[in-house]
Amino acid sequence: MNTLKRLLVLVGVVLALLAAGCATPPEPFEYQQNNELKPGPGILTGEEGVFTIYGEPTPAKKEEPKPEDTSSDEPVSP
Repeated sequence: MNTLKRLLVLVGVVLALLAAGCATPPEPFEYQQNNELKPGPGILTGEEGVFTIYGEPTPAKKEEPKPEDTSSDEPVSP
């Protein structure tokens, strides 16, 4: 009979803890998609939250001017 009382007390305590856990209000939740970056600093981005690349910039390729199109329908004056 003594073990039955202990079991009932244990079940009562467990049920009380479960009820107390369900009674607390939920924390606010902000949904963020997996394919978007989270705002704020990260492991690699530092305090600013952006990547900073140091070093000399690579020179951009110069585009050569395209030759003028001479196949127009208008006559060319001499």
